[in-house]
Amino acid sequence: MAYPPWVMKYKKKGLYVNKVNESTYRLYRGHSERVPGTNKVKRIVDEYIGTITESEGLKIRPAKVKGEVRVLHYGGYALLSWYCRRHIGGLFSQKEKIPIAVVAMLLLLYGKADELSYQGDWICTIHPNIEFPLTDSDQREAERVSRGLHSTLEKALQEDTDQMIRCSKQIYKVWVNGSWVEPIIPRTCSELATKHQFRWV
Repeated sequence: MAYPPWVMKYKKKGLYVNKVNESTYRLYRGHSERVPGTNKVKRIVDEYIGTITESEGLKIRPAKVKGEVRVLHYGGYALLSWYCRRHIGGLFSQKEKIPIAVVAMLLLLYGKADELSYQGDWICTIHPNIEFPLTDSDQREAERVSRGLHSTLEKALQEDTDQMIRCSKQIYKVWVNGSWVEPIIPRTCSELATKHQFRWV
């Protein structure tokens, strides 16, 4: 079958076209297999790619989501890792101090530090297996560290500190189809970060 030029430009090796009507065609990826015991060959469709029209060209079908999907807050980790890197870096370099640093970050970002806030934040992928609650003495130290982190942020961000913390909760990483991806950053968050020469991701 002869196809129009606006269809043929998408018909590459390993791709097949099916006509729906005079203005619409469907594009597939596939291969051919011989029918056992005969000389006939049948076409096997491996993947439906999309629909071709003259006016819009190829409209690719959105990829299917396979496997588990996981969403984690990422902005707070990015914010504190940048502006407070000296403060928390020293704690993270000491194995016994890592839970204190993690709890301090969670307290600053969410007002509480427990299993739920921990499992919903990117920090759980960087420092896994933190156990809650901390001992009373470690909890007090974490609260002190959290106040210090906030002071460090205030020195850098001044009147925008609280707004940047709010924005951090709108920045995510999503595990989908076997890899981490970053969704679109809200405009307000992007503009505020640019003001302070900071990048969320």
